[in-house]
Amino acid sequence: MSIVLLRVDDRFVHGQILQGWLPSTRAQELFIANDALAQDDVQKMIMECAIPYTVKIVIDTVDKVADLLLDDDSSGMRRMVLVDTPMDALRLIKAGVRFDHLNLGNMSANGKKLALTRSVALGEDSMSALREILEKGIDVTVQSVPFEKPLNFCDLCDFSNLCVSSVDTV
Repeated sequence: MSIVLLRVDDRFVHGQILQGWLPSTRAQELFIANDALAQDDVQKMIMECAIPYTVKIVIDTVDKVADLLLDDDSSGMRRMVLVDTPMDALRLIKAGVRFDHLNLGNMSANGKKLALTRSVALGEDSMSALREILEKGIDVTVQSVPFEKPLNFCDLCDFSNLCVSSVDTV
């Protein structure tokens, strides 16, 4: 399996993906792993229509995407994977999907969350999942678009003192 980018982005398919990440990663396949989206035929159709015809798109549940990534391990295709939360990224890891870098793109600030950057807001459930992902040795950065300098997640956490306290107390 050749995952060229695994990104947390709760907007899934939008300009940053279409004009930035797909061309810069030269991804040939786009997997969107989301349980709710997998059940929404209208949203799936809209996203499928937005993707260039040269890129194969698969939208399915987190478990099914994990199975697909693991089953076709030798395809040699350049794959980009989108999830909407760090919890879903952690589910992929626990299912056996291997990657060494996680990109945090867009995580909106709805509910009780702390804004880490202009585009990334974290709740306690996201922080807990990210801590577990970091413990597995996976590099986590915050980067909206490819031409933007990636920010090391741990540096941001140290600055905000997030890694040692819960979001509720910050």
